[in-house]
Amino acid sequence: MTAPKTAFVLVALLAPAIAFAQTGPAQTGPATSADPDFETLWTGWNGANSASMRTESEALQRLRRELATAEAGRLRQLRGEGQALGTRVGEIVSEGDCEDGERIARAAGDFALVEAVRNYCREAAISEPAAGR
Repeated sequence: MTAPKTAFVLVALLAPAIAFAQTGPAQTGPATSADPDFETLWTGWNGANSASMRTESEALQRLRRELATAEAGRLRQLRGEGQALGTRVGEIVSEGDCEDGERIARAAGDFALVEAVRNYCREAAISEPAAGR
């Protein structure tokens, strides 16, 4: 390190100590461990790690509970919407409009319903010629 860099580092390290000495309380003797200002300068590392792990664990459990509650609500909503969609598409398909039923199911993003409509319409198309003979 060059001399100017060294001098700068020393000034940077000593400046806070000098400022504290000028503004700090005047004490007649050495600081005791019973002094509350002195105790706040140190971190009690004995319990810091376990407290940190406990806080993280509690936060993770709280997040899991919130997500589970939100997921359960969303599933109830989707189940209700799915039943209404299935009833509507079923009515359309039972009237013979397979293309419109499949289009509505696809637009809703319910690909299991799309497959069910295709299977139903395919079987209906196969059984129609046999019934017409």
